[in-house]
Amino acid sequence: MVFFAEWFQIQREFTTPFEEMSPSELNKCLQKFYLSARKRDGSFYNKKSLTAIRAALDRHLRSPPFSKPFSIIGDSQFNDANKSLSNFLKTLSESGQIASTMHKQPLTKEIVAKLYEEGELVDTDSLQPHKLQQTAWFFISLFLGKRGRENQQLLKKHMLVSRETPSGEKYLEMSRERGAVLATKNHQGGLDDKEDESNGKIFERPGSKRCPVKLIEKYLSHLNPECSSLFQKPRNPCKSFNPAKDAVWSCSTPLGHNTLDNMLRFMITRAGIIPHLTNHLIRATTVTVLSAANIESRHIKAITGHQSEASIQSYCDTPTFEQFKTMSNKLGEFFDPAGNENNAVVVTHSAVFPPPGPSSQLPSAIPSTSGGGNQFVFESIQDSSQNLARGFIPECTFHNCSFNFNVSFGDSSRK
Repeated sequence: MVFFAEWFQIQREFTTPFEEMSPSELNKCLQKFYLSARKRDGSFYNKKSLTAIRAALDRHLRSPPFSKPFSIIGDSQFNDANKSLSNFLKTLSESGQIASTMHKQPLTKEIVAKLYEEGELVDTDSLQPHKLQQTAWFFISLFLGKRGRENQQLLKKHMLVSRETPSGEKYLEMSRERGAVLATKNHQGGLDDKEDESNGKIFERPGSKRCPVKLIEKYLSHLNPECSSLFQKPRNPCKSFNPAKDAVWSCSTPLGHNTLDNMLRFMITRAGIIPHLTNHLIRATTVTVLSAANIESRHIKAITGHQSEASIQSYCDTPTFEQFKTMSNKLGEFFDPAGNENNAVVVTHSAVFPPPGPSSQLPSAIPSTSGGGNQFVFESIQDSSQNLARGFIPECTFHNCSFNFNVSFGDSSRK
């Protein structure tokens, strides 16, 4: 809307305020705008930007006090303008002057490992107030699916509560008490709005030096009691402040919204990772990781607060970085099958399988007669309800699958 208003002030052909134009005059005005709109650097707007501007104009004209009875998007009175826009976008795409909107990939394990390696994310024993805060913020954003710049400065200490299961497992969640549930983009309140039922939980990882519950609790224990904000400005170590001895690691002022809004970007920059990434990618990572683990969309929605499962699907339609790598390797095998030997799974004599349950048996290795070398076919574990291959590849479960493994013993004389 702002872009159109700026363009309208500069142009000289149309003198009637656009809110007062007849449909025919507005059609001509829009037709000229679509063809002449440029960014400040002279480049063209892409399809998403121009259609967003058109939608904003449509809402502006159809809302009070103007309440126009027509739509510049769907009504036939504006066919000329919309056809011009469509043809213009096709021409720009064919000439390569605009590109489709590319959604940035979520964080990968390699990026997170790099952040730990460079000290931007830290373990629970850290004595660095700034880094501890960054890691607590990262965990809260990841586990609770928080939108990158939404309500973060409004969060209070009391909104994050610690609970315990009957079996003694500790976990954290956002309070559902009155005043603790803040409006979001997906749930803005009002009569027609659905209640935000998202209620993600952060469970402890006992024995891990990166346990999110232990780290967040440590962060909370060092906050300034005179400030109610969850994210406070960390103190800098100096002669008067020693994190190893002092209990309060934060100032009595909230962390600035610019620092919060750009938290991940600053971390990525300091770690030397390119390209720069935004806070919202953590939320995208939450959805992508859970989707790749075959978690149902309705359950993911219970963490992120998306209004519908369809809105989550936009994250899931794009393969993860690891899946892109797998597909690339498969295409490589098409013309270079020998190169796949470097990526073959190697089974050593010390391979450990899970202990048998009441209705299961350990997998057995049967020599294969279909090829040369030391080849074995591992029978799948028999379960009372389904065939499973478990314990061979960590953290993986396979259903109704058969596997062929090339087994290297290092000594060709051994059979």
